Amino acid sequence: MTLLLATLLLGAPLGQAVAQETPEEEIVVQARSQSMRVRLKYDGKKRIRACSVSKTSGDAGFDRTACETTVACARTGLREVEAIRACVRPQLLAYARTQLRQEQ
Repeated sequence: MTLLLATLLLGAPLGQAVAQETPEEEIVVQARSQSMRVRLKYDGKKRIRACSVSKTSGDAGFDRTACETTVACARTGLREVEAIRACVRPQLLAYARTQLRQEQ
């Protein structure tokens, strides 16, 4: 599974979508090939309230890394989906590469 995930991530750029709710804002980062979705919920003061993986990659560690990294990137002040995606992607690729090395 991890090999497939790494191959898909290395070969396909991350997609994005932004949805706004009142008073919360939701940012969704997804890998197109896997349809993985990480959602951040913000309160009315633009503070992160919660992070969840709404569509799993199938790898709990990868999902956890995606959520933790998305939160960390958003806490640096990034709000644009493209900026968050650019921040998150290297960490997800690093996780996938580490898993590949461990499986060999």
